[in-house]
Formats: sequence, structure tokens, C-alpha cells
Amino acid sequence: MYKMISKAVVVAAILCLLMPYGVEAQAKFTPGPTLNSDKNNNFNRMLGGDDNSFYCYRIRSKGRGTSFFVEKYSKASMKLEFSKEVNLGEDENETTIEDVEYAAGNVYVFRRSYDKKADKMTLFFQTVSASGEVAKDLKEVVAIKTDHYEFVDFEIFPNPSKTKFLVKAAHKADKKDTYKADLIVIDAVNVKKLSTRRVEQNLHISSVSGALAFFFGMGDEQESSTVIGMYMTDNDDIFYCLNEPIKGDKERRRNLNLYTLKAGSEKPQVVNLPFDDNYFVGDIEFSVAADKDVVVGGFLSDVVERKGRDLVKRGIFSFKVNPSSNSVVGKTVYFFEDKMLAALESTPNRAKYDNYKLDYIIPVGDATYYVGELYRLAVVTTYNSNGSSTTTYNYDYMDVIVAKLNSKGVFEWIVNSPLRNDMSLKYGHVFKQYIAYNTDKNLYILCNDHPKNMARYEKADFEPKDLKSVSGIHGSNFVCNAIDLKTGNIKRQVVFENEDFCFAPIQERNPQFLPPSDCEIFAPGAKGEIYIYTEDRGVDRFGRIKFD
Repeated sequence: MYKMISKAVVVAAILCLLMPYGVEAQAKFTPGPTLNSDKNNNFNRMLGGDDNSFYCYRIRSKGRGTSFFVEKYSKASMKLEFSKEVNLGEDENETTIEDVEYAAGNVYVFRRSYDKKADKMTLFFQTVSASGEVAKDLKEVVAIKTDHYEFVDFEIFPNPSKTKFLVKAAHKADKKDTYKADLIVIDAVNVKKLSTRRVEQNLHISSVSGALAFFFGMGDEQESSTVIGMYMTDNDDIFYCLNEPIKGDKERRRNLNLYTLKAGSEKPQVVNLPFDDNYFVGDIEFSVAADKDVVVGGFLSDVVERKGRDLVKRGIFSFKVNPSSNSVVGKTVYFFEDKMLAALESTPNRAKYDNYKLDYIIPVGDATYYVGELYRLAVVTTYNSNGSSTTTYNYDYMDVIVAKLNSKGVFEWIVNSPLRNDMSLKYGHVFKQYIAYNTDKNLYILCNDHPKNMARYEKADFEPKDLKSVSGIHGSNFVCNAIDLKTGNIKRQVVFENEDFCFAPIQERNPQFLPPSDCEIFAPGAKGEIYIYTEDRGVDRFGRIKFD
């Protein structure tokens, strides 16, 4: 069984947070040639690739209509090999790109089409091959009868080896109907659908909120279950977590439950993931341990309202579940203390406004590393004299948090790598602001940083409040934070200055074409190297980073 974190380990973790930063070179950047890309072809995201090539996805929304492109680049030369348009057609149906993924030598473009006359939503996919052939035929994944577009949502999850896709299709027929979900497995190697299984559960994630959600019958979020994560293993076992209301609880507290749908089974098994109290868990990640047990991790929070000052608890957790016995075989929870919150520039009073998002669970050797981000969100609504209003979403991205869970099931150390990035948007959307990449010795966190912060990191007693934020990319530094996997010590270097070609983690800001919040902003290369995208006011190029 996992043990609770000891006081000695807590002290060691806090000391790691306060350690000075070194400046030894850990990453070497090699820029590629300037590309002759159409400036109106907005870069949307990078995709994976094979040993010799990587792919990216672009959108052109200026001029006549909107066009979608899949592009292939050579890893050796970082030059364009082909750019192929994926045509959505000009029928009267409402058709949109749902997701774009690379798997098994092809780029898969998933699209949804809603036929208002027939009250039918259909999800298709088509492929773009390694030779640049865009498949003419659309392969149907699922067709759903529904009288409203918002009653259906799709999510696509590649398995770890990227040989199959899990498609979640959550839907209901009309406002009075109840939600159910079809879980569909697609063979990416042989390009065909393998199976479809239905679960009578609400796995729907709505893009409508507030009064509109109530009007459209999306349900009261406080009364319904909330799906917060889904994962499929290479053996086609499916796992997902639900935050489910405790029946009869007047305080509307919830349980975190893990559901397991084994390959070939039609009915999921459920196991409760218990804490010492009822905490809010809004985001999780999955991993599979060497012994085939499933690891579920994330951040948790609790705010107890009281006179004087609210009691705020924030922490990180990990559960280990044996799929065969469907039982919890290990767990550990670490709550941030005041010193940890201070290192995160978050006093207990301010902590209730913080958001934590876990992005990775990375197994290396006999340890597991949890990597996530801290950000704050302020929603400001301005009312105009004519009765209209304007809403702005102000994001402050603050820190990347890395925690090491050792082979004994104890959080051995927890460190934070400061990240300061301010952003204002006309819509709510979380962007990944950093790259996380590991070798056998280090975990590398790469991001943009203010040029004045480097000198501050060199001081062991620097105050987090003294760090400056990046509000514009030009003039910032692209930095590498190398975290020693054994000790948690951090060495920091400037990889390059964002003077002309800049590392731009956010490209497409059009709310119609936003990349997913968990979308990667790099492509892996050979062992110890990655490829990133840089741009300078519409002119762009890729670059290679090699790690020591």
C-alpha cells in the first residue's frame, strides 16, 4: 500500500523549491530554413510523425471561405514535403473539423456533420497518407438521431502506441431524453472500425453554459455526474472517471469513481477512489504501471467557508488500481503547506482562486513524475450604455509543478518551475504554455520567460512576487528548465532570445478553430530531441532542440 508523505519528505520538497538555479547548457537549438508558407495559413498545431517526418495542421480563414491543410515536413531538412487541402465540401449540412490526429503512418481528420432536416449528427474520418494522398471516401464512425446540435459531443483518444483510437460519442435524442454514450474503437493500422459499446451514463461535455445550458436541457451541473478523464490501453481496456453526486447529501458533495470497461465486456465495473474527506477533483491523467496496474492522478481542492478567513486545501494525489481485482491497491495524497503555496505565489487566502491542471503522468525507471500547471482566471464583464456587455477572460499562467512519486508510493519531492504569462481573451480557453520532455536523467520544462527573471532566479532568496510576466512574445526569452529526476534540482538556461523568430505556443486564436487544451506544441524526434515551431509576423520556420 502507498504510505502518506512523511514530514522529512515535506521538508526536502520545500528545500527543493528554494534551491538556486544553475545556468549550465542543457538544450541546443538548431533553426531550420525559413518557409515560404502562405501568411494566411494559420498554424494550428503540430502532429506526430515517423522516424523521418513530422506533420502539422493549418487553417486559412481569410479571403474566400475556410480551407484546412495537412502538411508534412522532413526531420532532416525541416523543409516542406507536401501541403494537402482537406475539402469539407459545399453541401448544406453544418460540417466542422472535430479533431486531427497522427497514427500508424496516416493523419486522421475527424469531422462532424449535422443534418437539420433529418435530425442526424454523423461523425466521419478520412486519412491523409504519408505520400500525401487525401482519401476521397469518408468513413462513417457513428450516426446519431438528435434534434439539437448541442446534444452530441465527441472526443477522440489515441491509445499509448497510437495504433487505435477510442471515440466517445455522448448524446441524447431530445431535451426530455437522458444521456448515454457510445464508445467506439477504431483500428488506425487497418483503417477500420472494430467495435461499438454503449454505456447508459452521462459522459457529455457541453459547450453551452449558464442559462443557455438550462434552456437546452443540459442539466444542473450540481445534480449530474461529470466526466473528467478517459483513457484506453493498448489492450483496448477503457477507463474513465466520474465526479458523482452523493445521494441525499445536502451539501451536494461528490465521490470520485473510476469505471473500467474491459475489452470484450459490455458493462463497466466501478471502484470508488476514496479520500479522507470529499474534495473537488476537476482534472486527472492516466498511466499504466509496469505491473499493468492503472495509475490515476490529479490535483484536488477544498474550500471551507468560515468567518474571518476561508480554510483552503490544495494538493496532489495518486491512486493505483488493479484492473483484475477492480480494487485500489495504493494511494497517496500530499496537501500543499503554506511554504509551498508561498513558493507558488499563492497565500492560503488567494489559493481558492487558483486552478491546477495535470497534464502528464510520466513513468521513468521505478519512479513516476506528475507534471501540471497552475493558472488563475478572472472573468470581467463590462456593461455598455446601450445595454450590451463585453466579457473578457484574463488568464495568468503562473507555474509548472513537478512531483516525483518513488517506488515506495511516496511523493519524494515536489518542485515548481515559475512561468509567468498574462493573456486576455474574448472567450474561455486554457492553452498549454510549456513543453515537457524527459530523458533518462532530466525532465525538461521549456517556455517563454521575461528576460529580467533570469537574474532573479540566481538569488536563493528571490521572492516570487518579484518575477515579471510575459505579455508579448517578442522581447522575451525561450528558456529550458532541466529538473534532475533524482534530486529535483533545477538548472536553467536561455535557449534563444525571442527577437525575430519566436517560440509561439499559441497560434490560432479564432474560437471556431481552437486547438484542444491538451494539444502538444512540439513534435518528438529521435531520442533526446524535439521539433518546435517559430514565427516572425507571419514568416515561420521549424527548429530542432537536442538535450544533453
